[in-house]
Amino acid sequence: MGRIQVVLKDETETEFRNFLAREGSMKKGEISQEIERLITGAISTEKIGDIGFIKQDSSLEINDITKDQIKEFYDKIELLEKKFGQTLILLIDKRIDALYTECHISSKDLIGNMDLDPSIDQEYQEEFRANRNFEEDNPDYLVMVEDAKNGRQFSDIVIEYNSSEKYSKSFRPLKVYGGQHRCHAIEEAYKDNVNRYHGTRVYFNLDKDQRGNIAIVSNTNIQVSNDLRDRLNEQSLDPPNKLRDFCYKMGLLDESKKQDFSSKKHSKEALPTVRAMRTFVVNFHLGKEDQRKFDEKPIVPPLCETGGSDDKYLKIYKKKNFVEESDLVDAGLNFVKLCNKQKEKADGKSKNMALTLAIVASWSYAAGLLQKDKTRLKKLYSLPDATIKEPLNSNALSNARGKDDLKNYRGLITRYGEKERGRLLQIFLTYSKSAKNEISLEMCNYAIKLYHSKKENQELEDLANRVY
Repeated sequence: MGRIQVVLKDETETEFRNFLAREGSMKKGEISQEIERLITGAISTEKIGDIGFIKQDSSLEINDITKDQIKEFYDKIELLEKKFGQTLILLIDKRIDALYTECHISSKDLIGNMDLDPSIDQEYQEEFRANRNFEEDNPDYLVMVEDAKNGRQFSDIVIEYNSSEKYSKSFRPLKVYGGQHRCHAIEEAYKDNVNRYHGTRVYFNLDKDQRGNIAIVSNTNIQVSNDLRDRLNEQSLDPPNKLRDFCYKMGLLDESKKQDFSSKKHSKEALPTVRAMRTFVVNFHLGKEDQRKFDEKPIVPPLCETGGSDDKYLKIYKKKNFVEESDLVDAGLNFVKLCNKQKEKADGKSKNMALTLAIVASWSYAAGLLQKDKTRLKKLYSLPDATIKEPLNSNALSNARGKDDLKNYRGLITRYGEKERGRLLQIFLTYSKSAKNEISLEMCNYAIKLYHSKKENQELEDLANRVY
């Protein structure tokens, strides 16, 4: 241990010892510990303008842009710490190398400066947002409102401070990425003149990837759908907009309305989810690249993972520009025809059946496989125009059965397991080879038997290879 000899004025030493006597027990070594604490604090203190901040790590370097944001935040926002002359601590989120502080902001300043609808990629995707839809009738939210009105101080509201005009078109610099409903509750309480201080984690000078990570982590709880997390993950990919632009091109999303992917599996607008459209792209490419004799082999189209990223999709994303792939775009346009005809002719839940994961996966895989056989591909694409009925014939799919299925089995329109995806792919392949102009119950039952026959033959072949 190092030794430093310090000579103090008599009055300073007396005051110092009296301070320690009041604060501690004056045990042996306490004077040295207190001096070391004061030295460590002084070393870690960063002067930003006239303001002093303690750095979590004395070696932490802060660039000029971040310093300007921190100073502006401290000067403009009413903080409980500032009210009592406390120094803020600058912390580092090592997972994403982002700088932040934890502090308490008054209801008045939070409400006057918060942006509850921030964008992750404000430069290229400013119109697409991070937060899920605000649910004003949610029972948990109503409890929050009552708690706020009764003086509760909320905590861990996750914010980015950014007042740059380029990134703050709302001119509200407190970008809320976690705690949306709590902020609404605080706003309702403030209408009744309840002005409290609320705990916040405030980040500075974030880039798109850091912002996306924070948004995902802030929304990771049981009430947030995996589809929202998928959408957040998609917005963080670089280069941006590939999947959305593809959906605009095929007409599944309306570009004039700046429509975005659904944040939950079932939406009133019947918009596609990120998972569904990733699954479409992946299965088309896998089918196109599949060199097996598909009329002889059982094939199960995969589903993309949900709740974040998917390796199969990322591999394709890095190599392809979807809107420039003419065969993929053509498949997309024909899939939208299928969706539109199904909506027009079907009733109830069957209207949006084309967007179920099992249909998306199996139809797109079939479209990929049949790139090798243009005649059968044309037949597959003709399905919406070939029949005056609903093209997917929900009644036939509901009543189709395999020999081991229960009487109440309705899996082909309700489930998306491996069995259902394998069966549906075989139905589309069977239709593409048939002279019939509709998917009938007899065709579905035949395709199901054919799929399981192929599966048994494959299992027998695999067993023979192990035996011989």
